[in-house]
Amino acid sequence: MQPGHSGTDAATALAAVLAPGFLRKLDRLHLTVRRSLSTRPGNTPMPRGAQGSGIEIERHKTYDAGDDLRHLDWNAYGRLDELLIKTFRAEREAPLHIFIDASASMAVPADDGKFAFALGLAASLAYVSVRNHDPVRAVGLSAALPRACVAAPFLRHRSALHSLRGFLLQLQPQGETALAPGISAALVDQRSPGVAVVLSDFLVPPHVYEAALADLLARRFTVAAVRVIGPAERDPTRLFRRAQLIDAETGRQRFVTLTADNLGRYERALNEHLAHLQAFCNRCGIAFCVADAGHGIERCVFRDLPAAGLVH
Repeated sequence: MQPGHSGTDAATALAAVLAPGFLRKLDRLHLTVRRSLSTRPGNTPMPRGAQGSGIEIERHKTYDAGDDLRHLDWNAYGRLDELLIKTFRAEREAPLHIFIDASASMAVPADDGKFAFALGLAASLAYVSVRNHDPVRAVGLSAALPRACVAAPFLRHRSALHSLRGFLLQLQPQGETALAPGISAALVDQRSPGVAVVLSDFLVPPHVYEAALADLLARRFTVAAVRVIGPAERDPTRLFRRAQLIDAETGRQRFVTLTADNLGRYERALNEHLAHLQAFCNRCGIAFCVADAGHGIERCVFRDLPAAGLVH
């Protein structure tokens, strides 16, 4: 079965993603980072700041006594008859925070396998991060959790992926969505910005997810929102024609008959939801993509995420 395909359970999805063959495919990917991030030495180019050595030239400065003559630009001296020292673009780590919506709605419809798909996607991104020498941690978000979140320690080496797998398998979708309080609690001790990827179905009023994403932007994170969806969520006729529906998070009940009119209203509401989320992300410079569990993780990782500007 393709990694993370619709209907896959969490253990199966993670086993497929962390299999050597799939990891070799992930070796080709890199995180796309567009902002100034942390202050620790590392390997991700930073758009601001200069240092005396490196790979990418940032600018030139006039030679002063004591400057390293190895960085004297002799070509510039030949053209301008002026001693200029090359300075280089500073390099820093880009710590990756993967926020996983672990609310009850991520488990429904059960046949969609949204939560297992999200876990497999989180493991894929975590591997890409540590493979490129950037630390990563996964954070589960739910109102059922203490402080609305539970966070794994930062991982810095591929050898620690087994501990990430164990952490992800312990997450269970339950309780109400808690994006903003969970993210805020998870970052209370984090002083340096990084890259934040939010994996969620975003089934909350717009002002709720907007507040969560805006909080990350205010902390100077580079942000990506991945809207996890499944085939039955797109087309509920896969599940029923007439049924009593129970909200997985609030317990509210409603009898629904999927007449042509009702189905049309549902499709319009879903499209409006997706359009509003995408429009907000576009306005705020947040990378956005819809990740369909029915298409599998491989398509998402190698087609959808690059198209959204998250990886390349």
